[in-house]
Amino acid sequence: MVRILQRFVWGVVLVASLGSASAFVPLGPNNEAYQVPAIGYNPNINLGDALETGPKAIGEEYRRNTPVMYYSFDQNFIDYFGSNGMAAVDAAMAVLNGLNSVSSYSNDLAEIPLESMRINSYAQALNLQDLKSMALFLMMEQLGLSEPDRYTWCIHSREHFGTPPCPAGQQYLIIKRNIDPVTSSPNQFQYSSYVNGTLLTYEIVEYCGTANSPVPPMEADAREYQVDPLSPRYSAVASRAVLLGGYYTGLTRDDVGGLRYLLRAGNMNIENAGANTITFVTNNTSQLLFTSNLFDFVSAALVNDAAALTALYPNLQIASTTEIFTNVISTNVVFYFTNYPFEPFGTPPHLITASVRETNITSYYNHTFANAYITPGQQLTSNFQVPVVPGHSASNGIITTITTNISSSACGPFSPIGLICTNVSVSQSSVNGAFGDFYILPANLCDVSIVSTQLVINVTVTNETGGVIVVFTNASGGIEAVDSLFSQTPVYSYNQYVYVVRPVVCPENTVALRQGVERIQFVRRDYDSLIGQFWEPVSTNYVLNAVTNSTLLPQTVQRTVTQPDILFTAGVLTGGPGAVTINDFNRNVNFNSDNALAGLAGPGTIETPTTITFNKVGPVYANLSPGFLEGNQIAVQIWASFDGSTNIPVVYPNGTSTANLENLIFIQTSPTSGTLTNGTLGLNYTNVFPGFTVTSGATAPFVWTLSPGSAGLPAGLTLTTVPGNLGQITGRISGVPTTPGIYDFSIRMTDATARYVDRPYTITIVP
Repeated sequence: MVRILQRFVWGVVLVASLGSASAFVPLGPNNEAYQVPAIGYNPNINLGDALETGPKAIGEEYRRNTPVMYYSFDQNFIDYFGSNGMAAVDAAMAVLNGLNSVSSYSNDLAEIPLESMRINSYAQALNLQDLKSMALFLMMEQLGLSEPDRYTWCIHSREHFGTPPCPAGQQYLIIKRNIDPVTSSPNQFQYSSYVNGTLLTYEIVEYCGTANSPVPPMEADAREYQVDPLSPRYSAVASRAVLLGGYYTGLTRDDVGGLRYLLRAGNMNIENAGANTITFVTNNTSQLLFTSNLFDFVSAALVNDAAALTALYPNLQIASTTEIFTNVISTNVVFYFTNYPFEPFGTPPHLITASVRETNITSYYNHTFANAYITPGQQLTSNFQVPVVPGHSASNGIITTITTNISSSACGPFSPIGLICTNVSVSQSSVNGAFGDFYILPANLCDVSIVSTQLVINVTVTNETGGVIVVFTNASGGIEAVDSLFSQTPVYSYNQYVYVVRPVVCPENTVALRQGVERIQFVRRDYDSLIGQFWEPVSTNYVLNAVTNSTLLPQTVQRTVTQPDILFTAGVLTGGPGAVTINDFNRNVNFNSDNALAGLAGPGTIETPTTITFNKVGPVYANLSPGFLEGNQIAVQIWASFDGSTNIPVVYPNGTSTANLENLIFIQTSPTSGTLTNGTLGLNYTNVFPGFTVTSGATAPFVWTLSPGSAGLPAGLTLTTVPGNLGQITGRISGVPTTPGIYDFSIRMTDATARYVDRPYTITIVP
């Protein structure tokens, strides 16, 4: 939290004298004894900023090791910023999602620009603050980068003589924390006084207060400035140097260099896998695993409740059960021998078939299984939804029926009276059902890894569902010399597999020497109906590469996400009636230093969950004495969204944004944002939006335009509306791009009833 007077007097003097050159500095907790506010570490701690962070040395960095993270917005954010605000944050996330694996960039990062901040003169005149740019800065902090132009030079120790805070004499120990993103030979990171080609030096500044101007928390600082004041001045997104009216077009060279340092595979640290994670460990003693009859299992699951089914299959884990009452019409076929009335004596009995139908109300059960598998990796989740796996399961099977008839009727025509014959016939029919094999995973395991298939056994299953029917036409001494018999026996077969497997155990939050994850993707996952309070949990699997005995060991990790990893919200961040203070944002960074090296401050991890709160009190203006008229007010905090186009900035809170939000709840599209195919400078470019699909709530035809307040398209490209399939309309971007760069913009789809939705997109024009 920053006081208004300090923000515009003391703060301006300090910032104006600092060089705005960028660099990358690893972020971490202020867990070192010398990192105190008095010499420039977390100087705002007494002004309400409780987030104690500071620069870390080479090898003591803190980073994230989760390759896929989920973010969302709560109702506080949506009520104030609306859909335009969500689109601004989406655009910031799209910049991060547009990064490749960090090790894929050239060593000198020449393909990444040195500067990404631009100025919108109209927004600057109104003192507007760009929401997307601030969100992008905050995400760099969440990824482990601190402010580089603040910590290139740092005071480590300060000894003064006289009465503080203005001593008569003093001596200092100065350290560097700026790390050159380009390694030196032999592939070593070094501290450097150069930032993006600009040489920085420093001066020691002691801040002396008076009775009317108290000393700020920072009493001394090593203040950076350029050796050559005429050289270009660049800034990094991580430097928090975006000006009012300024905005970022993307990340700078030093931002990408910092992320490469943190996330590269060659950076190996001892790390936790993270909260709510299990690691699949496969290096266990091999054992045999036998599969069982899937048809019998599904048949039993349909008619037995959970208790009865687990009694039949003791190791089975049933996650849920739904009972279904239904009407069942049963047809039972009855076979018997008889003589027709008035037939002559000695006539052989006839085989008669009769059908008996019954209608009953019965209970069926739909079970959800937690440890039933068709094959490893292919889980059988429900007896109503059996997956078809070639060679292991099918939705139909062949039933062979063996019919045995021992009677006079089995004899051919003109046979002697009283002759008993035997006739055996075989028929086949295709029957719908779940056929094949499956296995139940033992309760102490979470998976198995197949080493080999030891044996495949074809098992024949006989089921005498028709029973055996023996009929005498008369009592003992009747016309049949021997008993007459008729039977039908259904027979089917399945392949039972015998696997040699390694049991997979799944310990929670494992610790290992792990490589960096190379790239982190951010996925938006909304609450129900966007503004509800229910966030549906999600499980995600990914691979973390561990190093054991100098050998790379890929480990599959499953993470259960029960709440957003990063939640964007809005709140009141201004002081009470006696404190003229304001803070643009608040946030938490969860540092885990459990595995820091002995005697050092790191390395460590940054863990979830994170809440980023933007101030919602604004627009806020300051009036400074003397002169309390409106004309003397200064805009100190007005959130907006703008870019380099001539479009009018979107200022928050925004009514149009709220109307768009109402449409978003009812008009569902997929996906919610996207990255378009790259274009090449000077070459024809055409892209029909292939991923913007209206799934419900809108009426064709559609019209496509740039959203009001959106950034413009790359120079040379235009957006047009063209006919699509089934009379619908789609959008097309085409033309010849003339300027390289990364462009973020928003597309509006308006339907036939004038309802609309806005979706953010990103396109890169390569040289």
